[in-house]
Amino acid sequence: MGADAQNSGATALTDEERRVLDLLATHTYEQVIEMFGGEWSKGALYRLALRAGARKTESRIRERDEQRRRRQQEALQALVDKTATADVLDFMDSLPDASIDLVVTSIPYNVGKRYGDAPASDCMRTVYFHGFVMQVLSEAARVLKAGGVLFLQVGSTRDWQDRLMPLDILLFDDIRHAGLTFQSRVIWTLPHGLTPKRRLAERYETVLVCSKGEVAKFNPSVARTPQKNPGKRSYKGKRKGELSGHPLGAWPTNVWDDIPSVRHNHPDRAHGAHPAQFPVALAKRAILLYTSPGDLVCDPFCGSGTSHVAAIETGRAFVGADLFYEDLRARRIANTVPDTLSILPGVSTDTLAVWQAEVRRVDCPAKQIDDVRQTEFLREAGLPCNASK
Repeated sequence: MGADAQNSGATALTDEERRVLDLLATHTYEQVIEMFGGEWSKGALYRLALRAGARKTESRIRERDEQRRRRQQEALQALVDKTATADVLDFMDSLPDASIDLVVTSIPYNVGKRYGDAPASDCMRTVYFHGFVMQVLSEAARVLKAGGVLFLQVGSTRDWQDRLMPLDILLFDDIRHAGLTFQSRVIWTLPHGLTPKRRLAERYETVLVCSKGEVAKFNPSVARTPQKNPGKRSYKGKRKGELSGHPLGAWPTNVWDDIPSVRHNHPDRAHGAHPAQFPVALAKRAILLYTSPGDLVCDPFCGSGTSHVAAIETGRAFVGADLFYEDLRARRIANTVPDTLSILPGVSTDTLAVWQAEVRRVDCPAKQIDDVRQTEFLREAGLPCNASK
């Protein structure tokens, strides 16, 4: 209860109510009831204390909340740019509210893969697995900042009848119930995989992209694709005859068919074996799309450290946890350096040729500025005011 509410409640108290509150500060409910000869019930005392902001547990609750927030802030500061060897729920509980810009991860599918030295970790009962993932998603929603994004890469699991169940269908409502807003369902195509006998081979996995409120940051140019017809021109309107495409490529779509999965001969695989490793390019595209340099990226199932490698290369900070593959993660992170070049994937040689052919020289005469404006400009630029002399 805020101070204004407490003060307004306090001014409306009768003399007897004030005496009761004074006694409650040093006596139990039962003792106060006895002192007033049973005129006050326990419920009436509780409602009075609640109205006046004087519940016995009020200060202890506030103290515990503050201690928790302080502990979480300290834990986050200690974890930045590190990976914790910890249970995912313990790790998420250690993070403060609204502290993460992007959660990018791929959860276990509960299909019996062997992670580390715990062969049963991916063999949970269906209901238990569902409840476990729901807790993780709830925590992900809690730690995301307003406008932050959950980038959840998933495939298929097995339901209670041992039949295939797409995880994006299973978890879609859970994510919305956690308070996140659906943005996109990305189809990530896979060129290789198992070939079943009596059904179509699966050649894609999905990514659910959801945000905490409206998306705060979206950088489309990092995921544009080359224009199919870069020389296309507008045939009507004010721009008739001008090039109609964007010079940096076509607007990105929710079908990603240019990121290969990590197989045995994939470059990302060179650092060690992991049963379900996803490519750096996938995590990197998510990070570039939904964050800015310096933002904080979290992967609660960081496994071999792919998302952390992508964060380092793109100039973002990271936190994450996993119970296994600590040495593998450490080696990969130690061998990773920030990118020195930003690639624009939608710019092709054809696009460059078309737009360069349209280049025309434009001369804009410079306006002369007076000494006062020049001094202001130099001061704003942090230069000495006599630099023009």
